[in-house]
Amino acid sequence: MHIKLVNLKRDYGSLHAVQDVSLEIPSNTIYGIIGRSGAGKSTLVRLVSMLERPDAGEVYYDDKRVDDLEGKALIEERRHIGMIFQNFNLFSSRDAAGNIAYPMEICKMDKAYIKRRVAELLDLVGLAGRGDAPISTLSGGQKQRVAIARALACKPDILFCDEATSALDPQTTRSILSLIKELQAKMSLTVVMITHQMEVVRDACERVAVLDGGRIVEEGLVSDIFANPKSEVTKDFLSNLTNVKDSIVRWSKEEGRFTLRFRGGTTDEPIISNVAYETGATFNIRAAGVQHVGGEEMGIMVLDIGPDEQHVRAAVEMLRKHGVSVEGEV
Repeated sequence: MHIKLVNLKRDYGSLHAVQDVSLEIPSNTIYGIIGRSGAGKSTLVRLVSMLERPDAGEVYYDDKRVDDLEGKALIEERRHIGMIFQNFNLFSSRDAAGNIAYPMEICKMDKAYIKRRVAELLDLVGLAGRGDAPISTLSGGQKQRVAIARALACKPDILFCDEATSALDPQTTRSILSLIKELQAKMSLTVVMITHQMEVVRDACERVAVLDGGRIVEEGLVSDIFANPKSEVTKDFLSNLTNVKDSIVRWSKEEGRFTLRFRGGTTDEPIISNVAYETGATFNIRAAGVQHVGGEEMGIMVLDIGPDEQHVRAAVEMLRKHGVSVEGEV
């Protein structure tokens, strides 16, 4: 299901949580919305998922406007969406199967169908045979798998994930993201992931919108955003990825004046050596590594360039001619 937002606004007194947001989220994709704490992410997802009404603007599912629905029409439309949250929101009084069954019971579905559907969903999320497990006995990752199964119980077209991996350790986060990607492909879902973790965007999303101060400051393919970030908030998010141990190696405490980003085939080329040879510039590399983003290899390098400003300008100009994104004051 395609989602379209037109000039959405939402205020809480003097707090302008969402300001004039227009966005299109393609169907059958995993779309990320990232921002710092207080950027307006959770408010935006509440507006998009019809949990709140905007003060102004419009929300469309395919070509149908949904922000102005009321009563039975609103309830019926909400059945097309599923939601998972950071804190799982499971009933401790029910076992795993009971939690998954709950939304189908609310919809008054046939008991035999509910039983079959619960077993199917438990198998789908990797918890076959664990339906009678008390929630208190499950790990964080298993609880989130139950929450995902519950969100999919009524066969939604859209799945909203609001900080769904924030409470999980890195290894469990990767397994949950892998599960969401698998389910999205299998069920042709439109998945909207709200997060403050750039790793989630890198590992799961196809497109991303960067939210800051209630506004969209950057939007596009994840691979494009990683290769050539434009806004300061995006650059700040990406700079924190240089501390990810499995992709970046840092051997200097100094930050480095420049950050270089290499994309695709440029990660295999001796660009630094060529530029040093042709310009006479010197390079002092502080950190470097390669990450996989949107099916492409993305290289990052933090370094200083010398020995003087003339060589710096020549080196930066040539790096950019080779298709390398260069961040830092020249």
